Amino acid sequence: MCFTCRSMLRKTWLLSRGLKTMFFKPTMGVGLAVLCLAVNVGSSFIKLGQQGYENVVVRVNDDVPSTDCVKIIDRIQVMMQEASNAMCKALDNRAYLGNVTILVPLNWTADGNCLVDSSITWPRIHQVDFVVGQDHPAYGSRPFSLQYGGCGVSSLGSVHLPLSFLNGASAKGVAIAHEWFHYRYGVFDEIGINGDPLYPNGYQITQTESSILPTSCTNVPLKGNWLGNEWQNSYDNDNVTSSIMFSTELPTINRLCTKDDHLKAPPTKQNWLCGGRSVSEIVYSHSDFISNSQSMICNQTRFSVATDTHRGYHIVLDVSSAMVVNNLMEKAKFAASHFIWYLPEGSFVSVDTFGDSYSKVQEPIELNMTTKNSLLASLDKIQETSGNTAALGLALDNAVQMFHQGMEIIFVTAAQQVPSNFSIYVEEFRRHLIAPHILALSVQTSKLFSPLARDGWLYSIPTWTKTPLVAGTKHWNPQTWIIDTMQSIYSRMRSYRAKIEERTIQMLSGWTNGTFQLDSPATNLLFSFYHLDDGNAMNFRKGFLFSPLNEECSILLVKEISLYTADCQITTFEKGTWSYFIDVTGSSMVRMDVWFEANSISPVKVESWTNSFQNQPINWATGRVIVYALVTEQQRAVSGLNPVVHLIGDNATDVIISVTLNENNPSDVTKGDGIYSAQLINLPRYSTHFSYILEIIGGTGTVDFGIFNGHPSAGSSIPSSQPTPRPTSFNRYVYGGSFQLIYPYDGRDVFPPGRITNLAILNFNSNNSTVELNWTGPKDDYDASTNYIKWFAITGEDDGTPGVETSYFNGTIQPLPGSLDRMTYTINVPKTNKSRNVYYRVYGMDTSGNKGQSSNIATVYVPAIIFPIDPEDEPQLLPAALFWFLIGLACVCLLLLVAIAIVFVRRQLDARKRKAMAADWIQIGETTLDLKAPNSSKETARKSEPEVPDFHANSTPSPRRSNEYFSSRWSDNSYSAGSEVYQQPERIFTTARIEAPADSKVHERPPLRPGLSTYSFGGDWAGNASPPMNVTPSPKKVPPPPPQRKFFAYPSDMSNSENKMKRTLQFGDIDNTPLASSPSYLAAQLKKEPYRGDQQMLKSYSEQTLTSASNSSLSRFGIILGADSEASLV
Repeated sequence: MCFTCRSMLRKTWLLSRGLKTMFFKPTMGVGLAVLCLAVNVGSSFIKLGQQGYENVVVRVNDDVPSTDCVKIIDRIQVMMQEASNAMCKALDNRAYLGNVTILVPLNWTADGNCLVDSSITWPRIHQVDFVVGQDHPAYGSRPFSLQYGGCGVSSLGSVHLPLSFLNGASAKGVAIAHEWFHYRYGVFDEIGINGDPLYPNGYQITQTESSILPTSCTNVPLKGNWLGNEWQNSYDNDNVTSSIMFSTELPTINRLCTKDDHLKAPPTKQNWLCGGRSVSEIVYSHSDFISNSQSMICNQTRFSVATDTHRGYHIVLDVSSAMVVNNLMEKAKFAASHFIWYLPEGSFVSVDTFGDSYSKVQEPIELNMTTKNSLLASLDKIQETSGNTAALGLALDNAVQMFHQGMEIIFVTAAQQVPSNFSIYVEEFRRHLIAPHILALSVQTSKLFSPLARDGWLYSIPTWTKTPLVAGTKHWNPQTWIIDTMQSIYSRMRSYRAKIEERTIQMLSGWTNGTFQLDSPATNLLFSFYHLDDGNAMNFRKGFLFSPLNEECSILLVKEISLYTADCQITTFEKGTWSYFIDVTGSSMVRMDVWFEANSISPVKVESWTNSFQNQPINWATGRVIVYALVTEQQRAVSGLNPVVHLIGDNATDVIISVTLNENNPSDVTKGDGIYSAQLINLPRYSTHFSYILEIIGGTGTVDFGIFNGHPSAGSSIPSSQPTPRPTSFNRYVYGGSFQLIYPYDGRDVFPPGRITNLAILNFNSNNSTVELNWTGPKDDYDASTNYIKWFAITGEDDGTPGVETSYFNGTIQPLPGSLDRMTYTINVPKTNKSRNVYYRVYGMDTSGNKGQSSNIATVYVPAIIFPIDPEDEPQLLPAALFWFLIGLACVCLLLLVAIAIVFVRRQLDARKRKAMAADWIQIGETTLDLKAPNSSKETARKSEPEVPDFHANSTPSPRRSNEYFSSRWSDNSYSAGSEVYQQPERIFTTARIEAPADSKVHERPPLRPGLSTYSFGGDWAGNASPPMNVTPSPKKVPPPPPQRKFFAYPSDMSNSENKMKRTLQFGDIDNTPLASSPSYLAAQLKKEPYRGDQQMLKSYSEQTLTSASNSSLSRFGIILGADSEASLV
């Protein structure tokens, strides 16, 4: 039965047994806007070549107005170019967006400003990579993609780009690249969520003093502070360049974490689901990079604008002898007629057949009330042949032509063989970007057509029935499967068409009545029933359908295909209880089906798929078989449901298996996103090809109407802030799901235990170097069993040997007293002489040896152990005797070296003293003394002596000295004012004598006259040797420090040339006590002068300085050899 609004209805009445048959024509644009969340798993045509990624499609939803089409297209191009640049940078020039097609709504073509390339015919709205639409009701303006699978599994559907994000002023390239890595490569976020049980925003590495670190993955330590429970990045993170999967907010981030800088300790989703491997390792293991390992030049992205050219469906029916089995030909014709009958008017349909010959039954024709009946009559005349499938190649050639005319390709076949050049057609389909729908009616057909369906859909149709034909029970046969599968194709391609009822009813003479629930207002309602037997024993008289508002609709018969449907003049079909009444004579077993569409309203949508990628067979011995379902209402997740999967194999001896899906299954990576799943652990024993139906009967559930500010894929769950129970229950029946196994399941136990999710460091004892681990033990068979696991394997990896996993324990562990699953175990930490992190994992193992997935990583910081000798736990690095012998030998050598040094120093000191005491005169002659300033900075020199004015800064060399030697040796340029150091050329000295001035009396001291520029050091002016000084040798045999020195000025008559000739420096104390026993001693002291290096020497010292520096050595007062009084204090 079909209900539709009057604006979409044009009807004609055909007399058949005195009854009227209704046709309807919904407009072609109806329902396209609701496909933005359609499941699109592995059906994209993206490929990576030398020109970057090609065939990337960005779809603009129908709810985006065309008034700003030019501006929106320009912004999309700028946004995708930024994303391409960010991808190129992050992937080290190995990939970028080479070609992007922007798919605009059909109604945009009416705007002359929105130019569309009509030559592009391949893109379809159900196979896109990015979707631009209104802001998401829960996630707002944040771009996102839903991730449902494990590590390396592409995300669900497309990357969603809200209009607010598109129109925002911020840079978008890195944010889109972040989602691209989710969508294409199946990597995960490297951030944490505050309060998340698995991926918190902070963590601690167990150690004696442990600080809380932010959950991240960066190439250098992240700088910032904790403000309460939230980490705030500082502004000083300019060196942080990775990872894009950590943050898109820091402006310097443009890289991925690599194997070298990846952090294993943070509890990120990437570490958890990818076993501690870095994002770049997962990305570069993708099939895109197997044959594209070299870098490329990232050119500008090429853009084109197109629209979906979909017009209808091209149906190809197999009429070979294989279709005779189980009367498959008649069942296929009825299902095709049923499908065509419920297509909206305005759709185009064409039909071909193939066997040993090829026939065009119907060229593309637009459906209306006349053409529908004509086409159904043509289908009814098709007959199977006794030949083979020799003409399949011609049918495939025409299918390519039909595709470019906007037709979706549907094959219904039981072919047992294909042409020898079939692979050529497979490549032709791929080259033209065709994604066909193949309904395979046998196991052999599924195997043969799998390559052709690689980019499309392969439906394995059960050709036997195991369910009894009993009223009120579930019954499936090949005809029901083909009908429901073809309806699911329409739902996937165009408007969402939800099946809400299916029943097996025994029609008996008289009135048969019943009810069903419509859970949402609808714009189209399909009510039908057809015979499950031959129907010859029943005669239909009349029937009625009543709405909740008691509106009446007539139930009619389409004679050509024996389909009972209805006509109803209703604009909107109200939700609530609908009633039907049918009057017949005789009896028949019939199937009643009800579908509805809600083009402008978002009802509860249920979609299903498996983990079979590109229709490839699954190896049950090494991989899992997982069935998924997504349940949403108004794009919000619906929780609290119990979807059930009924699994049917291709072998008639196998029983039907029913499995319940749940939203907390370990195979579901994010809770609260509306995705339910189940891991199949009890497969039928003899089948390799399976089909399933997913049911939700009487579901209610809750919908969260809150706003989630975080990324929907970052945490272990999406917190529910405003859960609201749904007001009404609903039913859903979802067909179209199928998968294949490499070989039949033989009943062996190959299903491992569940995964340990809460491994933690309970205690770390640094004294005895032990760590105590704690975790909750899983159950067997992916946690589906009731048997708890008691056998565990503990492994670890540390920074010292990255990539090397060491086994620490493998055996049975008993749970803690009073518990069934609380486990704890203490192990010894390996001892090394380097500090490092050690990363522990725990695996559960069942009695069959099946090993579960690794647990989360628990990290402990182990400080370095200087002497790693543990006679009980580990072998010593060296034997004890040898170790202590080496220690003793080292001590003896050290003492010997110290003794030698002491003897050498003392001998040097004694030799210098003897040499100094043996001479009365300082005989230097023309000998060069390498007197240099210390190799230290100017500031160091200043600290060693007080800084004072230089009273010789403007002095001039004496005439006597200027006449005897080169003036450059005593140039005025050798001096500078103040306390600065100066550069002085190498000095060549002659003898230094102790003389009295010519105008002085022997043993007389001149009167003190301050302010004069010449000085005398007192003492014996007659030139006699200074008397020896009584000095008590020190215990260390070193000269004692000189006594306090005083300097006295005496008259310097510059006009007295004799006085000038005799003016030299004298040495003595204030009470005539000599400063040294002889000038030789002074020479020895000067030779010990420590000023060496860089040709620098300290400047002169003033009288005040020389007076105060009483404890300094003589050499600290300057170089005096061969100098006059006017230029000697240097």
